[in-house]
Amino acid sequence: MVAERHRQSAVVGRLLISAFMAMRRGYSRKRIGAVFEELLVAMMIRVSDDLGSPPRTIADISKYLGLPRSNVVRCLDALVGEGVIIRDADGGFTGKEDYLAARVDAEYFERVCEAIITAADELRQVSEAA
Repeated sequence: MVAERHRQSAVVGRLLISAFMAMRRGYSRKRIGAVFEELLVAMMIRVSDDLGSPPRTIADISKYLGLPRSNVVRCLDALVGEGVIIRDADGGFTGKEDYLAARVDAEYFERVCEAIITAADELRQVSEAA
C-alpha cells in the first residue's frame, strides 16, 4: 500500500508541476510564487462561473482559499487589470469571456490538459496494478 501511495503521489506531483509551469507562461512574472495565489483566485472564479454560482466576493474567496483578504484584493486587482476577470457593480467577480475566447487555442492550456490526461492514465494503471 505504501508503494502504491508513493507512486500516486509522484503522479500527482508531476501533474501539478506540469500544470503550474504551463499556466504561469501567461504571466510576465516568471517566479511561480509571484503568480500562485493569482492562479488559485482565477481558477476559483472560473469554477464558480461554471457552476452558475453568483459572482464571488472578496470575503468568499478569502474564506474558501484560506488567503488573507489583503492578498485576495491584490490578486483581484491584478486579474482585473490583466483582463482575466471583471468586477460587477455590486463588487462581485466573474470571469471575462473575451479573455478566454482569445486564448481558446493557447499552448499552455493544451499542455495542462495533456498533463491531466497523462496523470489520469497513470493513476488508473497504478490502481489496476494494486
